[in-house]
Amino acid sequence: NGKASANDKKGMGDMMSKTPKYTRQQIHLAQAITTVEHALQNVGKYSDALRQSPSIEMSSLMNALNGGYTAPTPGGDLIVNPNTLPTGRNLFSINVENTPSEDAWEKAKELCDNTIKMYRERHNGEYPRKVSYTLWSSEFIETEGATIAQILYMLGVEPLRDAFGRVTDLRLIPSKQLGRPRIDVVVQTSGQLRDLAASRLFLINKAIEMAANAKDDKYDNLVKAGVTESEKLLVEKGMSPKEAREVSMYRVFGGVNGNYGTGIQEMVAAGDRWDKESQIAEVYMNNMGAYYGDEKNWESVRKAAFEAALTRTDVVIQPRQSNTWGALSLDHVYEFMGGMNLAVRNVTGKDPDAYLADYRNHSNMRMQEVKEAIGVESRTTIFNPAYIKEKMKGGASSASTFAEIVSNTYGWNVMKPKAIDKEMWDEIYNVYVKDKYNLGTKEFFDKQNPAALMEMTAVMMESARKGMWKATPQQLAEIAKLHTETVNKHKLSATGFVQSDSKLRDYIANKTDVASAKEYKQTLEQKPDADNSNDKGMVMKKETLNDEAQKTTTVVSGIVVGVIVIVAFVLLAILVRRRRKNLVDE
Repeated sequence: NGKASANDKKGMGDMMSKTPKYTRQQIHLAQAITTVEHALQNVGKYSDALRQSPSIEMSSLMNALNGGYTAPTPGGDLIVNPNTLPTGRNLFSINVENTPSEDAWEKAKELCDNTIKMYRERHNGEYPRKVSYTLWSSEFIETEGATIAQILYMLGVEPLRDAFGRVTDLRLIPSKQLGRPRIDVVVQTSGQLRDLAASRLFLINKAIEMAANAKDDKYDNLVKAGVTESEKLLVEKGMSPKEAREVSMYRVFGGVNGNYGTGIQEMVAAGDRWDKESQIAEVYMNNMGAYYGDEKNWESVRKAAFEAALTRTDVVIQPRQSNTWGALSLDHVYEFMGGMNLAVRNVTGKDPDAYLADYRNHSNMRMQEVKEAIGVESRTTIFNPAYIKEKMKGGASSASTFAEIVSNTYGWNVMKPKAIDKEMWDEIYNVYVKDKYNLGTKEFFDKQNPAALMEMTAVMMESARKGMWKATPQQLAEIAKLHTETVNKHKLSATGFVQSDSKLRDYIANKTDVASAKEYKQTLEQKPDADNSNDKGMVMKKETLNDEAQKTTTVVSGIVVGVIVIVAFVLLAILVRRRRKNLVDE
């Protein structure tokens, strides 16, 4: 009759119970051995594919221009994923439906256990009630969904795969097997991840509902408790009980109106636009308060929904999968992770723990406190004389990099004051104002990019004005002198931190002599001219061009580029036709 009998089911259960159990260390060792063995067996194949790639790329280009089919291939680093070879094929980033991969799932379980362990060690054995996660498309692609896997495992839910390896359903992990409480989550997604992997966001929403409704819990169900508290808050905010019951499950949020950012960076840099951190938190929550958990309510915005979802949050987690950026060097980290941290602090009144999920070493993924990560990055880069000396060879762009890192330090100080201490600001002052290592930093900025030095010193003064850095009067006087001298000497107009912040300009002027202060204010008020704009890298790379003449130049340049591209394609088309004709003649 096609149905398994009770004896049949028992037999299958017995077979599963006899399946050998392996430790995570044994699984990782087996995976490493398999990877090395596979690489050694195929090294000749990879070498041949690499050599053939240039000719294949040209053939593929000609074939595509001729309307032919281009075979697909996964993208990515050829060392990490040799299946990208040969090149010359149609790249796709990842098969979303296969995520999280089995490897990502195993690593996610270990990362979740480490997160819980770290938190309990710092909080007298207590479990985190709710953990916030940030989803970025780059991390999702490179780790095959490791952060999504962490979200599922925190909830006590595991993915189920069909015969083709696609994750199509979920299973509730029994409470006894899980061995701990189900922990609630809240998720913020970037716009790119939202566009790329909507089906995975639906999975997360389903997992939350399953965990909240779990009946077999041996341990506390913190998901259910979180939903109950959210529902209560929403009713208190004026929502009907029926609607509050539905919205209390909302946990996946992102940019409103399909936006791709939080919209807080410019506000953070414009210190005169805010006096209290709650003002920034409010903007962040308004801009990131769209729900993205199911098709029916996709991109919906409900009043207080995001606020309710942030209640009880004890930990904020941000993925890091690349060595090319860190918490200090990339502003989007303080924008997303810091923005979430600030919002949680303003909703709960408690500063959450903040960890980076460090995926850079695929064989040893780990959790790292954000303050530790910032400390390590600063010591190895902006406070490292060998790094600074080598970086200075990059000229104006390197000067802008230094300035951006100092700006990001300020951003972190706003978002999470505990992550940036007085010693860090003192060291920035010692290295770049006092030239602690005798590297000629002042001369470097003066020659290569005075605008970068103007920005760095402005940021330092703003951190002091806002009370984040308890600088000495001597430090402030020296910084103000260096800042005003740089502006006056190079006739720099107001950009960056001093562009619209009249309070900061007055603060700086009050820390220097009267004559310099007067000239400083007059210089900042001037309009930028061609001589002081782009040459010698004096304009910061993030500066917006507003001058009408510059707009016109940009438009003309765009037209010229467009004409060149069209001509190139016409020439290629002619070449294809001639080649085809020659083949026919032959």
